[in-house]
Amino acid sequence: MAKIYSKNKQYNGISASVNFINGVGESNLPHLVSWFQENGYTIVENKRAPSIYDSMAYKEMTELARKRGFNGIGLKKEKLIIALILWDKEHIAEIETEE
Repeated sequence: MAKIYSKNKQYNGISASVNFINGVGESNLPHLVSWFQENGYTIVENKRAPSIYDSMAYKEMTELARKRGFNGIGLKKEKLIIALILWDKEHIAEIETEE
């Protein structure tokens, strides 16, 4: 998902089917992102590195989340992957500081 920043930081409305709130919109459609970029908007891509969770089924990930103490049911797969990655980072950091 790319964040699209308008030059007008107070803009609230819809442009090219993208909803903007306080000058910020989001889209994952490449043709829209390109259009906004060509028309002077600032684009910030939100990409992450490949993860071991990418190949897991949704059900496996929700069960893993439950075992780790949080509810992943209802999250879209990408958001659940990000939540699991963040959980890993937080708990690996805790283990390293204890040693």
